[in-house]
Amino acid sequence: MIPRTLFICLMAFSFSPTVLALPEDRDKPVQVNAQRMEWNNQQQLATYTGQVEAVQGELQLNSEQLQIQRGEQGELTRAEARSPGQLAYMRDLPDINEPEVEAWAETIDYRPAEEQVILTGNAHLTQGQDSFRGHRLIYNLTTRDIRAEQAAGDAPRVEVILTPKRKEPAQ
Repeated sequence: MIPRTLFICLMAFSFSPTVLALPEDRDKPVQVNAQRMEWNNQQQLATYTGQVEAVQGELQLNSEQLQIQRGEQGELTRAEARSPGQLAYMRDLPDINEPEVEAWAETIDYRPAEEQVILTGNAHLTQGQDSFRGHRLIYNLTTRDIRAEQAAGDAPRVEVILTPKRKEPAQ
């Protein structure tokens, strides 16, 4: 028999819409595997710890800790992944005709209402062969715009590598 808390979490996240993955993935359930899960019903907050793996369609998120916050209607309002001492990881396929997006950071903060993913601490994001590094990266899920920032002081500067697209040979 499934414990009531686990059942509530599974049901709650089966209806969570997200805009990270392919459009058809928004209606798919979120599957989370972890060593431990706690559900706070008053706060509508799930906390997963220990080798967390979350998948929804093409979206994949791996971290040591994942907190998922829900709104009044059960919608996903925020997901924050952390991996102390290492980097959390996200992979997504935003469009079938575009390269996948991969991201690594100490903290990956997904904010669906703002259509943003905020990567903080040793942040690195790749789109195909393009690469962005900085202390903080802000990635817009709709426009695919990126803002990169360095940390204060003498921290390493932002690094960006933009690769020209290959032209198809004329036939």
